[in-house]
Amino acid sequence: MNILYVFLQCTWGILQTLVGLVYLLKEGKGKEHFWFHGAYVTRWSHSGGISLGMFLFVGDPLMENGEPNAYLTHEYGHSIQSLIFGPLYLFVVGIPSSIWAANYNGEKLRAGISYFSVFPENQANTLGEKVTKIRVPEHLPFSMFALHDSFALPINGVRQWVTIRGTKEENPVLLVLHGGPGSTLTGLSYLYQRPWEKYYTVVNWDQRCSGKTASISGTASPVELTSKIILDDALVLTDFLRERFGKDKIILFGHSWGTFLGAHLALEHPDRYAAYISTGTMSESRREYAYQAAFFRKRFEERGDTKALADLDSLGAYWEESRVDEAKTLAMNRILIREGFSSARITDAKTALKYEILPMLRSPDYSLKDNLNLFGYKAYPHVIGVEMPEFDAASLGLVYQMPVYYINGDLDMQTPYALAKELYEKTVAPDKDFFTLNNCAHCWDLDAPEQITEVMCNKLPERIRKYI
Repeated sequence: MNILYVFLQCTWGILQTLVGLVYLLKEGKGKEHFWFHGAYVTRWSHSGGISLGMFLFVGDPLMENGEPNAYLTHEYGHSIQSLIFGPLYLFVVGIPSSIWAANYNGEKLRAGISYFSVFPENQANTLGEKVTKIRVPEHLPFSMFALHDSFALPINGVRQWVTIRGTKEENPVLLVLHGGPGSTLTGLSYLYQRPWEKYYTVVNWDQRCSGKTASISGTASPVELTSKIILDDALVLTDFLRERFGKDKIILFGHSWGTFLGAHLALEHPDRYAAYISTGTMSESRREYAYQAAFFRKRFEERGDTKALADLDSLGAYWEESRVDEAKTLAMNRILIREGFSSARITDAKTALKYEILPMLRSPDYSLKDNLNLFGYKAYPHVIGVEMPEFDAASLGLVYQMPVYYINGDLDMQTPYALAKELYEKTVAPDKDFFTLNNCAHCWDLDAPEQITEVMCNKLPERIRKYI
């Protein structure tokens, strides 16, 4: 029977078997392998499973839960489907199964929706059970989603989207505080985050009225949003993560507006945080605005650009206004973008399409609706007009009880690199460092994903581990 199974997989099911062989050569080195009713099984490092012809790949959660080989029986059932559908398998089973797997998460599991409730998953169970005589459990093990989960978490009365990715439960938890306000990182995290997950359990949080949170809870807030509200949300999420992963402390990673939040959290709650990483660092907002204006005035004068100078002059000394006009900050942002100091790669519609819009549309985490909610700043007029202009990191006190690391692009003028470097020099911490990203402006996720990954994966883990 096993000989016939192998023969059919190598003839009628040859297409998916060849794909499986490629997977084996790529993923199988140093892994555990064994035979199971004619199929060749690899116990790989991913949490889930996949069946490609006679080659099956299963993760630890599938092998360690239920009775022996219970979940493996499900994958074996897919291999029987390979014998039934032959060259149509990838289209009838493989693609639908992959789409379902990509959209199934811990939230569906908690809601009682079984992964095996749809075709082709339920058919795979039936076929696998007939051959092996082993019953597949009704639900997937929750441990599959402990380090690979996305869900709406009620935080202070608002359902907010949280995405968790990691590989080892013992790794420290890294909470990402995105910029904006309203500019989430979740949608593009797939472009740079995978290597981080070897060293950290990475948590992306879409703050109020932003990204996926806006999709499920609305783009407008019933109350005026303030930094205190978002900081209170961050503390609730922090305590949730500490409890879920059994950690005394977690790591803060802030970008831009996220460093406004991160500085407050790290200084005011050292009992909850083991380290603070600051990128696109806010230092002193009004000084930043004046610095930008002086920089661009000199730049435009040197190249004789009278139109650009007129646009700049029309803004006036807006940083001196008691309430900074949002339209003027947006106008300065347009100058930053056009001149390549927000992102070195994105300066016009063509480059925005190539480096940001198309990658966002291909995001495995974001739908079109989520992408349309990336303008969350509209819900934060008080923060943008009143609170952010008054931000001065030095006035908070720069004496930290945890290590602090600054990672900033040398072309960043949105939160000027030179001012971030000054802030670093004044910072007092048990351990500190300043890392420069070359040819990178404010958006390191677009300009320098490889460089920041080098810092996050090769420079910081050992240093941070001493303080956890």
